[in-house]
Amino acid sequence: MRKDFILSAALLVILVAAAVISAGCTGTTDTTAPATATPTPEAPPAETATEATPAPTTAAPEAPATTFDGTGTGNFTVSLAGGVHLLTVTQDSPAKTTVSISTEKDYVNAEGTLNEAVTDEAMKDGKYTWSYAFMLEEDAEATVQVEATGNWTLYFSFPQQINGIVPQNFKGIGTTATPFFQINEGTYDFSIQASNNDMVEVHLMDFSGNDVEKKDRQMPLSFHEGTYDDVVTVAVNESNNYLLNVVCDGDWTVSVAEA
Repeated sequence: MRKDFILSAALLVILVAAAVISAGCTGTTDTTAPATATPTPEAPPAETATEATPAPTTAAPEAPATTFDGTGTGNFTVSLAGGVHLLTVTQDSPAKTTVSISTEKDYVNAEGTLNEAVTDEAMKDGKYTWSYAFMLEEDAEATVQVEATGNWTLYFSFPQQINGIVPQNFKGIGTTATPFFQINEGTYDFSIQASNNDMVEVHLMDFSGNDVEKKDRQMPLSFHEGTYDDVVTVAVNESNNYLLNVVCDGDWTVSVAEA
């Protein structure tokens, strides 16, 4: 009996030891920290471009320049699209040249002349050049009449545009159309000087070819006889691109600044 008890006790000890060992193997927690998925940072939202203020006008038409040559008095017909055009005249003589452009709906008269005091200064490479911007209401077959002395060349194109805003300063000799530049709605001072001249006009034209007027007078200077040195304040009611048609037979300067 005692022998059986000893065997039973020994067997019990063995079973307990086995249980302890088994617990030690299966119950040990892996101390290695579980891999934590690092959240992928959210991609920053695509930068939203600040909405640009719409350009006041569309791009210039890409119509090729049209050229005509002649001597003395002449006339011809040319197909011109509706809208703004730049007439550029190059001539051999400083004498007055008149160009008239007529369609069923429009009549334009442009004149280039130089005071004797500025003829030497105005000549470039043996030629005299002047320019004038005008507008036609619609596409048309235009009749062009030229009255000139000597050889001449006429170019029809679209006026130049510059990436410029006020203030601006322009100067020249003789009749000249400036490039288009931007003027925002507001009030502006036009400082105009003319010398060595008999007359001067300065007309502000928008991108569509409309003259800025006040009481049916072209602004800032409809017409003045003789030299001129003064400031004219003009209210511009629409942000747009504008150019200046300066009609003068001498030296001139026009500066534009906010009033």
